[in-house]
Amino acid sequence: MPAITITEKNIISKVQVDPHKVTVFPGSPLESFLRAPFSVEYDGEIDLRELDHSTLITPFLLNVAPLLWILGGNYSIDSMDEDLFCSLEKIRDGFRSMYPEIPWEGELIPYGLTENSIPGHRGQSPSQVLFFSGGVDSTYSALQCEPEETVLLTIKGHDISLDNDHAWDTVRKQVNDFADIFHFRTRQVYANTFGLLRCGGIHAEYPQLKPWYGKVQHGIGLAGLAFPLAAYSGWDKILFSSSVGTQRKEYAWGSHLFLEPNLKVNDILVNYTGSDLIWTEKITEIISFYREHSYLEKPFLRICLDEMSGNAVNNCGYCEKCLRGIFALMFNSEDPSEWGFQMPSDTEELKKRISGLEISPHRKPYWNSFRQLIETKIDRDDFQYREFSSWFLEMTRDI
Repeated sequence: MPAITITEKNIISKVQVDPHKVTVFPGSPLESFLRAPFSVEYDGEIDLRELDHSTLITPFLLNVAPLLWILGGNYSIDSMDEDLFCSLEKIRDGFRSMYPEIPWEGELIPYGLTENSIPGHRGQSPSQVLFFSGGVDSTYSALQCEPEETVLLTIKGHDISLDNDHAWDTVRKQVNDFADIFHFRTRQVYANTFGLLRCGGIHAEYPQLKPWYGKVQHGIGLAGLAFPLAAYSGWDKILFSSSVGTQRKEYAWGSHLFLEPNLKVNDILVNYTGSDLIWTEKITEIISFYREHSYLEKPFLRICLDEMSGNAVNNCGYCEKCLRGIFALMFNSEDPSEWGFQMPSDTEELKKRISGLEISPHRKPYWNSFRQLIETKIDRDDFQYREFSSWFLEMTRDI
């Protein structure tokens, strides 16, 4: 494929396409904001050279478009998928709804819009791909899917660093163990999305957008990675597990009902799954499923992000998210050690861990949901965690 025409405001200087990998080199407006050229690579059977240029650059555009809106001014690009062009306006409106005090005024202007045909075979199974990390949201979503229709897609370069092969091998084994039980097929994608952008200046000017990757980039940026693979394979749906659902849509976050569900490229849609339940309710539903199918091995719930260190393999048991997972399991009369947690020898240690915990306002609904759950269990003689639950109710009275 020939190099892209360079103009003063063109955000792309060159695109390199190999059978499995696309590398996008930024143009002058973005050079100082990218730590490296953007790259995305896919495993398995694929030849990206068969796809239209506008499809290949879609992952890059979805990782940088919000940055352009924040920077202001006009920026150009040689071509863009027409569906994506329309989607971006809806997504920008979503950011405006979540962050109304911030100007999202920059414009990305394509010289041409394309309508792309799909080289894959529509109507054949599988027909959809689900982003799958092995966490609560994606595990719940996977249990709602038909395995013969669904491929599980796991990302290296998000919470697992591209250079951390040991952690990646561990995560792949966890994913494959889950997939094998239900006969899902799996695929992997490797992309330098996390840490791609330099956002120090934006954080200084708009502290409410810090961290940029969490508050803005990661939802549409990750969802965008699947479009070339879906286009090549003939899948018409990309499933993205909800982080903020209908019950919490007032909370501003980079994965949101206002964002990914508005994405459409090459007539391929993104469906936001599990948005009817909050995170703690999904754990209850996962538990119910495995109780109904008691012959199945319980999955390792990979909850901890390890502060996005790039080594998010084990659950630390100390952070807010881990403790939230532990208590959701305990209050559902489950042993957390059977779901991927190393439990202390007694509950006194858990009391110490929660006593010093700071719970941010947007996470309080999760913790408040525990109180309702405990009230349904506390009077039962067979409830293993009665004493701890009584302490928890008193401890969290003011949450």
